[in-house]
Amino acid sequence: MLLMERVREIGIDETRISEENVRVARQALAREAGRSVRPDAVRRPRRRIWAGVGIGGLVAGTAVTAIVVGSVLAPPAVPDAAAAEVLEHAATVTVDAQDASLSPGQFLRIETVGEDLQFWNAAWADDADENTFPFNASRSGADAAVLVRDTRVLYVPADRSADWFYDWGHAEVIESFGDRGAEAADTWSLMPGPKGTGRGVIETLPAGQFLAEGGDVPPTPYLADRYRPFYAEMPREPQALLDWLRAQSGMTGIEADRWVAAGLSDPSAINLMPTDLRASFFRAIALMPGFEVVAEDDASATLRYVVPGHRTTTIVIDTAEGLVLSIAENYGTGGPAGDTPDSVTRVVTSVVDSAPTS
Repeated sequence: MLLMERVREIGIDETRISEENVRVARQALAREAGRSVRPDAVRRPRRRIWAGVGIGGLVAGTAVTAIVVGSVLAPPAVPDAAAAEVLEHAATVTVDAQDASLSPGQFLRIETVGEDLQFWNAAWADDADENTFPFNASRSGADAAVLVRDTRVLYVPADRSADWFYDWGHAEVIESFGDRGAEAADTWSLMPGPKGTGRGVIETLPAGQFLAEGGDVPPTPYLADRYRPFYAEMPREPQALLDWLRAQSGMTGIEADRWVAAGLSDPSAINLMPTDLRASFFRAIALMPGFEVVAEDDASATLRYVVPGHRTTTIVIDTAEGLVLSIAENYGTGGPAGDTPDSVTRVVTSVVDSAPTS
């Protein structure tokens, strides 16, 4: 988890780092990872890292499963049978998922819409120091907040060794909160980074890989399928795969499981796994204690995972295709934004016969 490693380095000299500080740091990293492209350079996309995970609206007519990771007292000691059944169904349909039946020349079109709350501090906005970022406030300490919608589209070819295409899309404030919300929205619109100099550009990514400026291969050279270098070594047996995932955390016990749950923040990283691996991934997660079904109907089921006093996360899975539709994250309520989730990432996947190249 490159993002988590970077977050650990922030404030390393401080005597105490709160969960709120970590949340703010992760938001800042997420924003900068998605926006920083020099206008005078050959545009190469930085790896988009969503700030967290959060529930979005469901796609009309699509069967879904929602997984909610919530802040309650303590997780159960054994996996929940109902949750395991839901995930087993998702795993079963994954084997016949649409990405396994692409014809030559076709593409998976993956539209990602992220909605991210950014909390604004008026004093920081007035600070003449260019290094002061006014949207790094905490929820409780903010004077206002804005909800930024960031829309991007990735085209993945049937032959993944061929060129992929990435539409940088656009970002915009869709709502503001608080008595000074309009000022916060104006501040956001005037900042150099929010709209991104790469907006409107369609990037060509050979085999889905991008290079750092200067042609060097970065530590994570893939835009969306970050598990790709490990596909061969990742076990297909569910318990072995869960053990593998836990081992990546460097932790043990419940902390390892929480790390795995936090790693469910990238829909495309799951959706772009080979279908046999993605099926095993769902089955592996079903073995984790802490998920429980809190609502279910013919089209959807809502599961909850417990992270005491910290995070509420929701994952929506299309149970007809075995694809993740949305992932959301929330760290609390209150402040100018009330109970609006901290972040929402919605993903719509379809099959198309061509991709835009310019």
